[in-house]
Amino acid sequence: MTNDPVEEHTDAASGATSGAASHHADAPDRVAVGRINSPWGVRGHVKVTPFTDNPERLTVGSRFYVAGELRRIRDIKSPRGFPVILFEGISGTDAAERLRDTLIEIDEADLPALAEGEHYVHDLIGLRVVTTDGTELGMIAEVLETGSNDVYLVRRPGEKDLLVPAIDGVVLDVDLAAGTTTIEVVPGLLG
Repeated sequence: MTNDPVEEHTDAASGATSGAASHHADAPDRVAVGRINSPWGVRGHVKVTPFTDNPERLTVGSRFYVAGELRRIRDIKSPRGFPVILFEGISGTDAAERLRDTLIEIDEADLPALAEGEHYVHDLIGLRVVTTDGTELGMIAEVLETGSNDVYLVRRPGEKDLLVPAIDGVVLDVDLAAGTTTIEVVPGLLG
């Protein structure tokens, strides 16, 4: 089950998620919860692509790092279903334009605790994928949402990428300390 993409998390057993795939923050101790796309209107509002499915995350008064500066949300609108945010200290189209493609971040310590067996997607990216016999297959480059379960996109040097369903019986263990995910190779998985 996921909560935020980067705030997104996944249940290693079921692979269930909701939210975006993983995104990397600009600072090592921060996690991106959205990206500014473009200005909206003339007062400094910006269109945002949220990386979170936590509805409480993007609310008036919430504080985020935007371009390295801690800023509070002054106003939020949702025309056509996408968030449009006005941050404290940003006024006018020119100031909003300078924020184009900027990540909206929080401190990693501010992420909610997860249940046993659940992991944030940003923690899974870069893990080595090994089989039960110890064969290293590659590294998780992305976590894809399919609706029924997540799928790990595993990059294999010199070989075609591998798609590993994040389901019971395939993903057996996620060891963040060791930097590995252990999988059972089921028929058809390797090609």
